[in-house]
Amino acid sequence: MVFLSTAVAILAALVLADLALTAAVVRRLRETEMKLIDMNSPPASGLPLGAAIPEFTAPGGQISRADLVGSPTLIGFFSAGCRHCPGQAAKLADRAEEIASGGVRVISFLTAPEESTEDLGPTLRKAGLLVMDDTPSAVMAAFQVQGTPTFVMFGADGRLAARSHDLGEVLSSR
Repeated sequence: MVFLSTAVAILAALVLADLALTAAVVRRLRETEMKLIDMNSPPASGLPLGAAIPEFTAPGGQISRADLVGSPTLIGFFSAGCRHCPGQAAKLADRAEEIASGGVRVISFLTAPEESTEDLGPTLRKAGLLVMDDTPSAVMAAFQVQGTPTFVMFGADGRLAARSHDLGEVLSSR
């Protein structure tokens, strides 16, 4: 009987030690997962919600701040070589009619060398106005865009209503 009681006590101690080690491993995995998510997430746009449309003029003078005031506008920033841009560009093109039917103007800025425009250019043209630039532009700096893809949605009042790297998030916040 003493032997059995001793065996049960030892087994209980081993189970508790295993449980403590498992909890520590799970906690460490969760911390590592959060670090990986932070490392793989592009930085957020620097414009704070509620900010006014900044002063800008697109390369070649295609569009400026004055053209955007008075109507809701969705602006997308894309670049060649961005691994998430083709998927987001396709989503934008697929939802272009739905967005336009809501009275929202769509403008895409694509930073790409001339020879790289055939990848995203045709898709983005389906969504609305496409502005091409072969170098990171002053427009991206004006909107404080730090990574692509980035979407910013301005209301008719000219104030930033939503921003995200995912089109669905921006459209759902309207």
